[in-house]
Parts: sequence; C-alpha cells; structure tokens
Amino acid sequence: MRISFLLVLFLLHGSTFQSIHAEDPAEKPAMLWQAPFTAWSEQGTTNKIVLMLVTNDNAFRDSHSDAKKTAAETTDPSRHGWCAPDFEKSCKRMLEVRPDLKNCISLQSIFAGTPLELSGGKPANTPSRVVLFVCDGNYRILALSVGIPSADELTTLVEDAQEAKLLLGSNDTDRWHTTTLLVQRSKERIGRVWNLKLDEVTQAKEKQFALIRDGAVEPPSSLATLRELFIALQPTFIHDAQLRFGLSTELDARRLVILEQHTETRDPWSQALTPFIAGMELRNTWKIFVEFLWQQCAVAADSDQTDFLTWYDSHLKSGPFVLQVESPSHMRHRPWPPIAPPKHRNGTSWTTTHDFAMKFPVRTITPQQLTVLIRERELKPINFFSPSMARYLLVSSNNRLPQIIREQDLPARFLGLLRRAKTDDKSAMKSIQKEEIR
Repeated sequence: MRISFLLVLFLLHGSTFQSIHAEDPAEKPAMLWQAPFTAWSEQGTTNKIVLMLVTNDNAFRDSHSDAKKTAAETTDPSRHGWCAPDFEKSCKRMLEVRPDLKNCISLQSIFAGTPLELSGGKPANTPSRVVLFVCDGNYRILALSVGIPSADELTTLVEDAQEAKLLLGSNDTDRWHTTTLLVQRSKERIGRVWNLKLDEVTQAKEKQFALIRDGAVEPPSSLATLRELFIALQPTFIHDAQLRFGLSTELDARRLVILEQHTETRDPWSQALTPFIAGMELRNTWKIFVEFLWQQCAVAADSDQTDFLTWYDSHLKSGPFVLQVESPSHMRHRPWPPIAPPKHRNGTSWTTTHDFAMKFPVRTITPQQLTVLIRERELKPINFFSPSMARYLLVSSNNRLPQIIREQDLPARFLGLLRRAKTDDKSAMKSIQKEEIR
C-alpha cells in the first residue's frame, strides 16, 4: 500500500515537473497570417516587412465554412499554401535569431494556380511552385526568392529588404543610383557567367534610364519591363541550370520546375533581377511576374465579379454575344488577331473573322472572370490552353453551353458560327414581332 502511494506521488511529481518545464505554447504562438494587401495605419506601415507567398495552389478549391472548421483546421498553416508549414518553421527560427522583427513581420499568401474550371475539371498536372516577395508596408518589392527559404536564407532576404528600403528612401529622386548600389551587392554574390550577364543588362538599362530622364522616351510599363528582364536572363539561367544539374533534354523541364522549389536553383537569377524591380508595386506586378515565371495563367480569387455576371445574364436573354478572352502576360506580346496570315492557308483570315465578331455585343474577359463564370453558372469546365488557347466564346440563348473558339481553329469555322448565330437571331426577332402583331 505504501509502495503504491509513493509511486502515485512520484508520478504526480513527474507530471508536475514536466508541466512546469515543458515548452509553454503561449511562448511560441502560431504565426499569424493576414489577408493579402492588408492596409495599416500610417504609423503601422513604417517598419512593416511583408512576406508574401504566391503559390500555384487552386484559389477556387472548395472549403468548409469558417463556422464548421475545428480549431486545428483554423490554425493549420497548410491553409495558406502547400509550403506554408515549412515556411512557418523558417520564420520561427528566424525570429529566434532576430526577435526584434517579431512585431514587424506580416505573413500573407496568394493562391494563383490553374483552377479546375480551366483544366478540364481535373487538377493540373504540374509540380508545386512558389515565389516569395519581401515588401515594405506599402507593398513595394524589396527582395524576392523562388523556392522555400531556410531560416538563414530568410534572414538574409529580410536584411536585404531592409537595406533596399533604406536606399530607396535616401535616393528617392535618383532611382538609378539605388539600382547601381543593388547591382554591386548582387555582383558580389554571383559567379562569372552571371556577372557578365548582369553587366550587359545594367548597360542596357542605364541607356534606357538616360533616355527616360531626358524625356526622349516614356517609362516602360511593368509588363514591358518584366518581359525585357525575363527574356534577357532566361538563357543564362537555362545554361547555368544545365551545367549545375546535368539537364540535357526537354523532358528535364519538369525536373527543373521541381528543383525550383529550392531557393538555390534560381538564386543567381533572383540576385540579377532584384536591382531592377526593387521599388515596384507588388499589387500591380505579382500576377505579371508569376505568369512569366510559370508560363501559365495566374488565377486568383480576390475580386467581385457581380457586374460581369449581371452583364452576362442580361445579354443571354437578349441574343447572341461574344466573350473575347484576354491573353495572360507571357502571351500578350503576340498580337491578336494575328497580323500576318498563317503560312500555306488561303481564304478567311482571323482579322476578317474578328471584325465580324465585333458586330455582336462583345466583352473582353480575363481567365479569372472566365473561371468565375464557369463556377457560378455551372458551365462545363474547359481546357484553357489545350489543344490551343481559348480566344473567344460565342454565347447564345439557344445553346446552354458557349461555343469555344481557339487560336488554332480555322477562322472560317468561327465566321460560319457567327453568321449562323446572326441568322438565328434575326429569325427569332421576326417570330417575336409576329406574335406581337397577333
């Protein structure tokens, strides 16, 4: 009896010891995530450092309502992206070394993958991807990383961002001076081949900046700037990746995308790119950036499409109309309709067909709006890029499903559909008029 009593006391003492010396959950709370592009007060913006993850998770995936979520589901970091749990670990370890950053860091995420509505109803068969943008409180880009950074890498990124923020603030009227200082920092971190490429890009950008400063040319748009930089740096990246990872065939393209989940893969590329995009507004550029990087649509779920759906429903009642799909950023340099007729093809051109289509009620829509339309009006999912990109949707009240016209379709076929729709519309109007006369 005495032995059992002492055993109980020992167990109680042990459990008390463990409860006292165990890690207090309150000391290391779960990282707090905020909505993308959260607004702060002017005072709160000053020292804020935003870590914005952009992943190719499906932004339109179905989820339970917040009321039905358990506590575990609510605090589960995977809700913020496929790599969010690992990213949180890096953040926590960074804050152990830099506790002064605790009240400065804001974690945010954007899902921008291909939704089921644009991949034929099946998940897109592409590897997971992520880009991390480090921004100030006004969401100006200060540093970036392609892949999931370790704690040490994340600490360096944040410190790089703080340095870029100081440079942008002290050289606000001379942005090129800031660019050259960041170029020098990058040159100390990259190899010979990348240094040669960085010198080449810097010289070209310096000439462009001089023309802009003298008023000879207008400043390029974010789209044009990013396109120039991606085109300039991509060959060097591919050559570097082939040497480092032994890539040799087109089949290795998928392997390279998987390798890009690690920051080391694109680190030299990121170092060469950062000086020329530091200070850009993230809100206006993140989608352009990831569409060039991923070579696919970036489809987020962050806007109200009530106006578009109302327009769609009202025109569906009144007659046939055309939806023209806007090209994603990486395809926008290709004019549509094509200026030159396709080789070895006579007859109807896309220009003629496009001009005829413009005689209908027309609305240009984005892939995001197309996704919302398919979801909200329960239309059949489509393969947006296969066998070629969807360019037009011909919508008629006679057909429940829109007719999809792709860029590699024969323009004469679309022209025939348009003429038939116009004829059917006139016949319907005549029958309505006869009914009214009676």
